[in-house]
Amino acid sequence: MDTMEAMNGVERALIARAREQKEPVNGSIELLPLCNMNCDMCYVRMSREEMARLGRLRTLEEWTALGRQMADAGVLFLLLTGGEPLLYPDFKELYLALKAMGMILTINTNGTLIDEEWADFFGRHKPRRVNITLYGGDDRAYEELCHYPGGFEKAVNAVRLLRERGVDVKIGGSVTRSNLPDLERILAIGRELDVPVRMDSYMMPAVRERGRPFNEQSRLLPEQAAGARITALRQEMGPELWEKYVTESLRRVRAGETSSRKVTCMGGNCSFTVNWQGELRSCVVLAEPSVPVFERGFAAAWAEVSARTAEILLNEKCAVCRLRTLCRTCAASALLETGSYDGLPEYMCRFAEESLRLLEKEEINNQQ
Repeated sequence: MDTMEAMNGVERALIARAREQKEPVNGSIELLPLCNMNCDMCYVRMSREEMARLGRLRTLEEWTALGRQMADAGVLFLLLTGGEPLLYPDFKELYLALKAMGMILTINTNGTLIDEEWADFFGRHKPRRVNITLYGGDDRAYEELCHYPGGFEKAVNAVRLLRERGVDVKIGGSVTRSNLPDLERILAIGRELDVPVRMDSYMMPAVRERGRPFNEQSRLLPEQAAGARITALRQEMGPELWEKYVTESLRRVRAGETSSRKVTCMGGNCSFTVNWQGELRSCVVLAEPSVPVFERGFAAAWAEVSARTAEILLNEKCAVCRLRTLCRTCAASALLETGSYDGLPEYMCRFAEESLRLLEKEEINNQQ
């Protein structure tokens, strides 16, 4: 969940303590699966007809009551997402109610719906941050990848409108085969607008893409994903910090640092997500463990999900691999790549190997 980047030292210490104590301090709620765009790689978006077959939107009263339970359990950081969360009919009322409970709120949005009125609202009631996804460096990606012509200008304008009102904004997105040529331009747009950019080059196999030939998928080859991540991190960090990152990353590999087979991320340890159907889960991309939170109540649902997450084990080879610190495998990626939590995801192995090769190349360049 995208809350850690904006945290100060005290808040990070709070998260670390919560993770150790298995206390739910950080969460997200997926308000709806509807979106005004239809991105090829999206694993959430549904049409209204699809949604109607699987459930209904939860009411303002239901989300507000659940929010009170979350606050009572110690939840402090909350991400509002979707689909496109601004399409939720009672978004403003829910946002203000959660904020009144003391929640520190972050919003994930594609930005295309943010106009002067929305910007004024967030300017008056500032969130911790608004994360706006940018899918390309011009409108081509919005036409080809998102099937939403004109989306680029709307998203960029949303960043400007929010920044003019003093709202903290971050640009994010996924690097795909379609927008890979735009990566440098997206990073440049962040510099031009004076906002941080975080582009994710690893995309888990999307629901709508499973079973399709790999060359028809949106995601990058693992070697391409590693290269895109290196490019993005280098520009994000700047020369001095990047050189330190390269040195430290290679030191950890050469020292043979390993990891636990258990889930070590925040998911199920101090973090959770609730989807639009009311299922509380440890991770936004994992279907299990899953507990109906509106029926069971938040405290009971969290206790069960946390306990079941603790039973998940990754592949033994992954835990002792010398490239573990460069590899991004986790319970979710292992399951989606291989069909099993303890599967050995070849994609991630190739990703880590290429990351090492590129970092060693950077080390040589830095020494020259």
